[in-house]
Amino acid sequence: MSSEGYLTDATTRHQVYVQRYAGGNLKRVAAFISKAIKTAKDRVSGGLSDYGTRRYTSQIETLQGDLRGIYDDLKGRAQLDLGEFAVYEAEFNATMLGKVIRAVVQLSVPSAEMVAAAALADPMLLEARQGVQRISISGALDQFGTKKSAEIIGEIQIGSSLGETSQQIGRRLTSIHQLHQDQATSLVRTMTNHVASTARMQTLNANDDILKGKRRIATLDGRTSPFCRSIDNQVVPLDAPSPPFHWNCRTSEIPVLKDEFAREIPGSTRPSVGPDGAAQVSSNTTYQDWLSRQPAAFQRDVLGPSRYALFTKGELTLDKFVDDNGKTLNLQQLKDLEPRAFERAGL
Repeated sequence: MSSEGYLTDATTRHQVYVQRYAGGNLKRVAAFISKAIKTAKDRVSGGLSDYGTRRYTSQIETLQGDLRGIYDDLKGRAQLDLGEFAVYEAEFNATMLGKVIRAVVQLSVPSAEMVAAAALADPMLLEARQGVQRISISGALDQFGTKKSAEIIGEIQIGSSLGETSQQIGRRLTSIHQLHQDQATSLVRTMTNHVASTARMQTLNANDDILKGKRRIATLDGRTSPFCRSIDNQVVPLDAPSPPFHWNCRTSEIPVLKDEFAREIPGSTRPSVGPDGAAQVSSNTTYQDWLSRQPAAFQRDVLGPSRYALFTKGELTLDKFVDDNGKTLNLQQLKDLEPRAFERAGL
């Protein structure tokens, strides 16, 4: 088996660890969110003055300051944890790369300070409704804290303006608690993948003389986004964009060695999760190959009925479902571009 097969195997297994780390980090973030909600509830139960009065405004401003302090603490802890994680990820990637190159090559390993600084400073480029969103980890944490604080204050002010009791306003705050936790899950998982990806690229760029590019590795299951399905196993230059490509992105990458530096490694696999549960498949398997072998009901569930018909009868490959910028094409756009596929599919 080639060195790339070993790298695919090691990287997909390691990605499970990355997601578990994100889960642990999420628990720490969740504690700050709970503290913010509790602080607001305590302020409400302690009694608010009449809505619109100067005293009421002062109480709200005091609460805003308390919430700002909580979310600033969250930001500080998250950045500290992610900086340490970045250093570990760079070391892991250097170790993994060292196992697949010939012994005559001396690897370059970036400094811990450089890796941590890059992971926190380099912006994420994420697909969003209005195009590509460019935001750093610091900016994402600031944005999260500002929005969640505003939502808490907004619920209190709505309740106060309607003359609700403290118990009723408290229920309003309870109702947004889970929403904030769910949104934090997306934030933490995306930031974690960004840090892992940036740390990896620091290592690869430090050794670009022995590499000819990088290979994108998507997750083989039914939750993978249309864009990530379309780029699985794609080889691109080192300076091409890296994951995460969107919020909650789980795609990873592996280095592609120049032939003269690679050595053979015993056989390898990559994990997948289909309708019958988890299974190991060849590391050479692409998302396209894997999905083609799944039952029709699973394919239809993943793609939707129209795209399922285009995929199976219209002979469209997964990369045709997205544009060059990674945006999912709607059915009309697809029909304009691939009219014969619609004819073959009977659509």
